[in-house]
Amino acid sequence: MHKKFRFLQLTFALLLSLAVKAEQPNFIFIMTDDQGYGDLGCYGHPIIKTPNIDTMAANGVIFMDFYARHKCSPARAGLMSGAFNFRVGVGSIVYPNSSTGMVKETVTIPEMLKEKGYTSALIGKWHLGHTPGYLPRDQGFDYYFGVPGTNHGDAKTHKLPVVEGFKPGGDFTIEDYWADKGKGVHGRSTILMRNDKVIEWPTDITKLTQRYTYESVKFIKENKDKPFFLYIAHGTPHHPYTVDQSFRGKSKHGLYGDMIEEIDWSVGEVIKALKENGLEKKTIIAFTSDNGADSKPNKEHKEQGSNLPLKGWKGNVEEGGSRVPFVVSWPGILPKGKKTAEIASLLDIFPTFAALAGIEPKTPQKIDGKNIFPIMQCLPGVKSPNKYIYYAGNTAKITAIRNHRFKYSSKNSALYDLQSDIGETTDVASKYPEIVKELIAAIAAFQKDLDENSLKAPFDEGQAAYIKIKESKGKSTKKKKDKKKGK
Repeated sequence: MHKKFRFLQLTFALLLSLAVKAEQPNFIFIMTDDQGYGDLGCYGHPIIKTPNIDTMAANGVIFMDFYARHKCSPARAGLMSGAFNFRVGVGSIVYPNSSTGMVKETVTIPEMLKEKGYTSALIGKWHLGHTPGYLPRDQGFDYYFGVPGTNHGDAKTHKLPVVEGFKPGGDFTIEDYWADKGKGVHGRSTILMRNDKVIEWPTDITKLTQRYTYESVKFIKENKDKPFFLYIAHGTPHHPYTVDQSFRGKSKHGLYGDMIEEIDWSVGEVIKALKENGLEKKTIIAFTSDNGADSKPNKEHKEQGSNLPLKGWKGNVEEGGSRVPFVVSWPGILPKGKKTAEIASLLDIFPTFAALAGIEPKTPQKIDGKNIFPIMQCLPGVKSPNKYIYYAGNTAKITAIRNHRFKYSSKNSALYDLQSDIGETTDVASKYPEIVKELIAAIAAFQKDLDENSLKAPFDEGQAAYIKIKESKGKSTKKKKDKKKGK
């Protein structure tokens, strides 16, 4: 009887998936920057108010074990390609001096969806290449409005083409722009683009969340009669903390809370636009972050993000570095108010969207992600198609791994039972030697595959020079600290 019932469940799921494919759903993917696992009301934050995202969760599904990557560019590369970031030429972040980005040959979500006639837009932060040939429209997006590099800006213009009549703001001159010598204050010298041209430099970053929202609502209205993919990539709550004046002082969690609450307002506006245009039941919408919250709050403010109950911060191998909130909703298709503890990651979005659009993608990059739509449906007995989640830092070396229950870190040769010890406090390696052996072997196998099956990335002279400068500064800082300590 149980087997028969299980067969009927799977048959229903298959029929539902086929019906979904026939409808060609719209896709909206919202990503924040450096937002913590515990920063939302639906994930337990006691002070920050996120009524719109909480409502989205009440009408959809919350993933408790969803993973991005340890930093910005690697996470975005995985999302766009469905491949572990090193496979597509992205290691650490794409630095300001970089002249390249994600490997050009990479097939991205918008490129893949073109097969079924989708129109795609990126509103917000790209950070996968900020020079011609590596920009969003070079990688498949039909429309782009946003910041190609970091939201906090490094004054680099990369001599990108500008719109007719362009005039730099503040004390900058057009000569400063074309000289590209990095003039300006860090965090207050960001370029803003529309499609392939710069429209503002420097732009007022306090206005970006609202401007991204208005652009997103406009895109939804203009494309309501055809299938679309809308990727909204906010630049907050990454420091420097920045929020529109209308949201300042609203949150009891200081300026950091103000940023999260402004993002929540934005999510509400996007959902309202879907309802007003009759698209709510035709659109799957997801919300997440690119990595965990940063351990260093803004210089002028003590409040920061929360990764609780996880251990660690952005950039760490601990759970707080890459485990992030993930909320997905699709009225009439996905269940309401459900939670799942099945493991999934940003790599799974590419193959999931492909499956829902009825596409069998052909890509030069090896796809690591899996179709997680069955998990989103929360059907009894459905398990994650991912056997493992892999962790790594800035270099192409796997440093940790987890399965549905255990996590092994080669950093300290420790094993943690994440089901009973989410904070990674107790090493149980001696208790489960066979699990340790299995996970070490899995790391070795994936490492070999990663080494042998990654696209060749061009040498980036600018990136290499920038890293060399950073390393030199790091050594200098260490010497000064050691000198103070009397070493």
